[in-house]
Amino acid sequence: MSEDPGTVRIRERRSRLRSLDRSDVEAANAVERATGPKMGPKVAVTMPAYHAGETLEKTLLALPPGLDAHIIVVDDASSDDTVAVAKGLGLTVFQHVENQGYGGNQKTCYEAALESGADIVVMLHPDYQYDPKAVPLLIGPILTGDADATFGSRFAGMSDPREGGMPWFRYYGNKITTNVQNHLLGTNFTELHSGMRAYSRDCLLALPFLGYPNDFDFDSKLLADAITSGQTVVEVPIPTSYSNESSSIAIWPSIRYVTNSVRHALKSRIFSGRKGRRDPIVTPGRWKRSIPSGAIIDLECIVCGSPRHRMVYPSNVPAGTAAEIDEYACTSNVISFHDDIVKCERCNIVRSIWQLDQDDIVDAYEQTEDTTYTDQEEGRRELFSWVLERMERYSTDRRRLVEFGSHLGMFLDEAQKKGWEATGIEPSKWAVEHGRELYGVDLRQGTIESAEREEEPHDVAVMLDMLEHVTDPIAALISARDMVAYDGLVAVTTIDFSSVHARIRGKNWPWMIRPHLWYFTPDSLVDVFERSGLEPVEWATVPRDFNLSYVVNKGGENLGMLGRIGALITKVIDPRIPTGLLGDIILVIARPSHTNDS
Repeated sequence: MSEDPGTVRIRERRSRLRSLDRSDVEAANAVERATGPKMGPKVAVTMPAYHAGETLEKTLLALPPGLDAHIIVVDDASSDDTVAVAKGLGLTVFQHVENQGYGGNQKTCYEAALESGADIVVMLHPDYQYDPKAVPLLIGPILTGDADATFGSRFAGMSDPREGGMPWFRYYGNKITTNVQNHLLGTNFTELHSGMRAYSRDCLLALPFLGYPNDFDFDSKLLADAITSGQTVVEVPIPTSYSNESSSIAIWPSIRYVTNSVRHALKSRIFSGRKGRRDPIVTPGRWKRSIPSGAIIDLECIVCGSPRHRMVYPSNVPAGTAAEIDEYACTSNVISFHDDIVKCERCNIVRSIWQLDQDDIVDAYEQTEDTTYTDQEEGRRELFSWVLERMERYSTDRRRLVEFGSHLGMFLDEAQKKGWEATGIEPSKWAVEHGRELYGVDLRQGTIESAEREEEPHDVAVMLDMLEHVTDPIAALISARDMVAYDGLVAVTTIDFSSVHARIRGKNWPWMIRPHLWYFTPDSLVDVFERSGLEPVEWATVPRDFNLSYVVNKGGENLGMLGRIGALITKVIDPRIPTGLLGDIILVIARPSHTNDS
């Protein structure tokens, strides 16, 4: 499979960013280390510059006196003296050796600001189109906790944009497009196309902005995602001043920008709903009443401590029968056989009443061998590449990754190809030995419970199809959280008990197997993450493609007539089947939560 263009673009941009002149940043950090950190929130004003040599100093001098901010200028391969002017003014300067576009420029701005430790990041155009004196207006609502993101509206009443020089076609185009986007997003802003914005650090870390377009669509995509991912977005009135030096988009690019802005809003409306009302993270509580329940079971909940559960599906295996070792293999075709499956009366999390204690379960995984795992290597690698691409849309400090439950290390191999320094922890002795030999990866034998935190934290901790197998998911997630940096990522894939396929199949859902100890819904999974000190920032259905022969063999009698038809087809052709469309597996990406930090 050819590599996703978005992944290539992100990696290339990061490579260019690493090659930029960082002497100013290093000098500023050295001064801070010598003098001590500043008290209060640190503000960074970023300026995405392109041919701004004539207006940069004017913009800087117009900033309000007393504004304590770190000024960062990112020059997008200008042919004028923008860089020389910025350095002459003593500003922190980054210079793209190749033009990255307006969105690509902002990506560097925000990564540089986050890396500098900024708590609030302001975007101010250095062409003096937006009055710099309005910067405190943008910062205010974020400082008081009333907003996660703000933008300056030229239509909110501080001045008349037309009198300020806004061209008529831009004025009416802005008004019409804003009305359409408001309708789609469920908002009531006076403008949605302002280029003067501010974000809290947590807001930027919660948005996959590295995967946004590199052109002017960047702003629209970011704003739509912020609105539909639960961020509080506030507009503040600002004056506008257009001059001959102000940057402007030509008419045809403007039309393309307007079209794409509406498209982004429509896509957000379809997948997330107005203000994220269909987003499992933003709007919990949708699946609590959809789980069947029966007799009361006296059993303490590991998650919330409730003393009682209710039966969901009784065991369909003989009492006291534990799973065989071969059932713990990823490719086991023993499906739809399960222990009692129950639901907590208080927090609604669904679990099985497993027959083995934790030590016996770990011992079973240590002994597991899975010789047919590589038969579907192409499909697995495509899935792993997809997971990596989703992760790489979020800003992280470096490139260190740890995976728990790595099996043979195929994911680690994919990560290394994309530039990650990857380490894997895997309980199966057979998998560790063969994985090292097959892929030459850093694969270590152990469990997430036994893994020790390293002196240098990782940027990302990954658990693929593992959380449902551990006896205590909260303890596992806390271990993963402790492994990553302060602003790191934790990425998890697991089964979704609320999927359409699960609800249609009921007690015959194939993912109800004895090695699966937990069955998550959006509500319970988000709850478990939050109880573990993690804040989910993304929820996505995982795409999976497997050969029909593999699906038929694994599904066996569970597929009924469809399985028999599929078996006949495989005698002639063995096509790839998009099993991900069933919606059974979901990806959740989360950040460590610091709401209780002192």
